[in-house]
Amino acid sequence: MYWNLLMHVLMGWLGPYFFFFTPEGIIKAVLIVCITQAVDQGRIKKEKWKEIESLPETEQAAATKILESEIRIILIKSFIQNVFLYTAVVLLAAELGRTHGWF
Repeated sequence: MYWNLLMHVLMGWLGPYFFFFTPEGIIKAVLIVCITQAVDQGRIKKEKWKEIESLPETEQAAATKILESEIRIILIKSFIQNVFLYTAVVLLAAELGRTHGWF
């Protein structure tokens, strides 16, 4: 979580002239964030499977079935939520960097 936040603040801070509050700037920010979050989906999936592996063997079969049925929804929800959140972070960091000269 903190790594993602820091990474997106840094992208906004280093790219203040790419990410404006215009349709073009917002689209650029959304595309960049979509790329980072697509990569992050693999990490989320691995974490969910590690949680199941840490359970006792008697509970693993039931938890595996539940996860297999819900993993798609979990990944979609986290992707959409993170795209909105981190796009806002990139745009705000770029705006602060641009208006306050922090670059």
